[in-house]
Amino acid sequence: MNETNSKFYTGDLTNSTIENANLHETTIRFANMKNAQIIHVDLTGSTVRASNLSEVYLEGNAWWGMHMNQCDVFGLNFDSGTLEDATVSNSDLVNLTINNCLIDGLKINGVSVKELIENHPDYRFNGESVPKKTLYNEARNRT
Repeated sequence: MNETNSKFYTGDLTNSTIENANLHETTIRFANMKNAQIIHVDLTGSTVRASNLSEVYLEGNAWWGMHMNQCDVFGLNFDSGTLEDATVSNSDLVNLTINNCLIDGLKINGVSVKELIENHPDYRFNGESVPKKTLYNEARNRT
């Protein structure tokens, strides 16, 4: 699938699998993608607006410059991805769980999460369980 610069409006992609696709600079609006699997998809520069992404499984996708507005992502499973330089604003993060993630520079309302965790009396660091920073070349491919 190579749909660069495409527009998808009001689609039902419930239980769909999108794999090894190029959706660079694509606009997706009013789509129902509940329980979809999005695997190794280039979503750089894309916009997803007012769409249902609940219970979506995401793996190995490119997200640079992607925008998500007014989307339902309840039950989202995001595994082995990179959200570097991302911003989450005005969102409901109730019961959000973050496990085994590199959190250098992660802030909530301007407060360093890493410093809060490191200063917590029950904190026990196991450096082997935290993934290493993902490196990219100039073409933005993983190295």
